[in-house]
Amino acid sequence: MTTSPRVILVTDEGEVTYRQLEALFAVRREGSMKKAATALGISAPVLHKYVKEAEERCGERLVRSDSTGTKLTTAGAALLARLEAIRLRAEDRPSLHVAGTLVSELCLLSAASAMAQRGRDCRVTVSTDDENLRAMEEMRVDCVILDDPLRAMELAERFDSVEIAPDMLLLRRSGPEFVKLEFGAQRLGFRYLEQEGIEHRVTRRLFEPALLDTTDLSYFVNRSLVRRGILAAEGAGEQRWSVHSIMALSCSEHPDAGEFLAHARRTGVYPKR
Repeated sequence: MTTSPRVILVTDEGEVTYRQLEALFAVRREGSMKKAATALGISAPVLHKYVKEAEERCGERLVRSDSTGTKLTTAGAALLARLEAIRLRAEDRPSLHVAGTLVSELCLLSAASAMAQRGRDCRVTVSTDDENLRAMEEMRVDCVILDDPLRAMELAERFDSVEIAPDMLLLRRSGPEFVKLEFGAQRLGFRYLEQEGIEHRVTRRLFEPALLDTTDLSYFVNRSLVRRGILAAEGAGEQRWSVHSIMALSCSEHPDAGEFLAHARRTGVYPKR
């Protein structure tokens, strides 16, 4: 079943209804109050009423008229752009939408490529666990591949999970000051330091793994990133206590999800030697 969402807006002054928003969209499209009313099949006074009510609810002018016609104000245009973005997020789309991070990028893109060769439409997002989980909660993705095994365990009761590949943390010790990479099983590493009572403090954050090779600080990094040649991580040693699974969470009933995950598992998170 294909659905088409309708968006409303709730402000401190009350609810801006779908009809009122529809009037604003018509004004934007037609550039004239009269033409907008005709397009909606309502009278001009009714259209004016809808627009005025919307402005009262929002507490600012949303349209302006001059000799050339009627257009949205800056506030009106920004409002409709935001609502349009929300509506697009909520739309049902036939393509499979998957998300992962830099750690799972290899299996993510390889699996999406395999799906494309079979004529299956697949959309891919590469971001952080935080952003991907937000997209999952907003039902904007069908499957998320997580770096963080602790988060995967926290969500295991809510979503079906599949192991994609094993991974391990490397630790380069260079004193108590750490740089935290925004990818990988970082929480697992810092939890270990806390449990062992090892002095540490995060003084820097990085999004680019290769920059770890330029720092004098201590850090954790996933072994898979090193095996893929993204960084050298000289002086970093394997931590056997950190062996963990890269997990995929299925958050919809999309029919192509199973096939995608099978391709992802075959690829893994680093090239096989």
